[in-house]
Amino acid sequence: MDTLPNFDDMAKMAKEDPEQFEQLRQQLIENAINQAHDSMKPRLKAQQSHIDLVISRGKNPLHTTMLLRNELQRQLVRFAETLQHPYSQENAEITPISSNPKQSENTDKNSF
Repeated sequence: MDTLPNFDDMAKMAKEDPEQFEQLRQQLIENAINQAHDSMKPRLKAQQSHIDLVISRGKNPLHTTMLLRNELQRQLVRFAETLQHPYSQENAEITPISSNPKQSENTDKNSF
């Protein structure tokens, strides 16, 4: 698709043919993700999956809009906190997991 339909046409499509509107929405999202750098594609797909989950919980268009707004605000707060305190996040301790307890003990003794 080279150009988007204008707002009025999309509003009409959403009202009269929601399946076609959803198909257009999915195609536009897929096109945008495909144009991204390969290293970003998994993150964008994961983010879109999360957005789709939020949308699926909406009971009506207004409720869906409020859910998406709340999610955006939550992510903006996290982003701002990270910018203000980039080194305040705690580091996780990584513990090797093994189905053989003796193997796990040997891993601890023979640290890299």
